[in-house]
Amino acid sequence: MESLLLPIHLGTLALTAVTILIADHDAFLYVRGKKETLPRQKVKILHYTVWAGLILMITTGAIMAYPAREFLFSNPGFLIKMFFVGLLFVNAIVIHFLSDIAIEKPFVTLTSKEKLFLMLSGAVSTVGWLGAAITAFVVFG
Repeated sequence: MESLLLPIHLGTLALTAVTILIADHDAFLYVRGKKETLPRQKVKILHYTVWAGLILMITTGAIMAYPAREFLFSNPGFLIKMFFVGLLFVNAIVIHFLSDIAIEKPFVTLTSKEKLFLMLSGAVSTVGWLGAAITAFVVFG
């Protein structure tokens, strides 16, 4: 069982990364005005797929980390990775609420505040995923 956890964890990372790239491509087209709004069903499927990936990665990561928990929780690199994972978890909740904006309104009609929240959430997502992945490869490389 333990020998399957790392491949599942990394495979989930790969599939989730592809899903995020698809979602970010749609978001980029939306911001550029190439898509007036985003299709509700596709946005929901992408969002829930990323959620499932995040939850599966947290679960497999927790199972792998449990035997070495005392060492890991004293390791600054691991704590930094957990910060990024926490950031991703909170941002996924925020994205759930923000996605309705892109489904219902063209980007050009958004208020400055709505645009700011969408851009900040996108930046947090990018920093969180890259930060968690890079930190993991540096710490556990």
